[in-house]
Amino acid sequence: MKVHKIAFTGIMAAIICLIAPFSLPTGTIPISLATFAIYITACTVNVRISACAITIYILLGAAGLPVFSAFRGGFHIIAGVTGGYILGYIPCAAIIGLLVGKFENKKWIYPLSMILGTIICWIIGTLWYMIQTGSRFISAVTVCVVPFVIGDIIKISAASALGITLRKRLVLFTKLK
Repeated sequence: MKVHKIAFTGIMAAIICLIAPFSLPTGTIPISLATFAIYITACTVNVRISACAITIYILLGAAGLPVFSAFRGGFHIIAGVTGGYILGYIPCAAIIGLLVGKFENKKWIYPLSMILGTIICWIIGTLWYMIQTGSRFISAVTVCVVPFVIGDIIKISAASALGITLRKRLVLFTKLK
């Protein structure tokens, strides 16, 4: 990676770390702005930069920096019931980045890629939750997915609108293709 790409990766990781901790407690799994930060990162820069930025975010959180929801940090968060969602951010971002990178001139690909990425994140996170808690599928989906659908639709809508504009400007500014 060139120096400007490495610096930009750090900037994107910092943006995720600043946005992600803001959340609303809703029980075991909070409503967090982390997915919004992941969506924006994944659709505005290339796959390698977004994957590196998200991995840095996860490692910083695992090391104890308070970058996860509710300003928490530590490896125990990743090892806990919400850890699957945090790890699911990487394939979520990869799907978004690959699809947007391939079809970036098609505006409909932004929300579609985010929906597909979110579904993958939900699957990984819910399976992790089921393993951690011993829950059955229906009860896990009721706790882990259903309460977040409307919020994720709002985040996807906002990130799509913002991402289309940001990607055009960032690609011109940074030549990150």
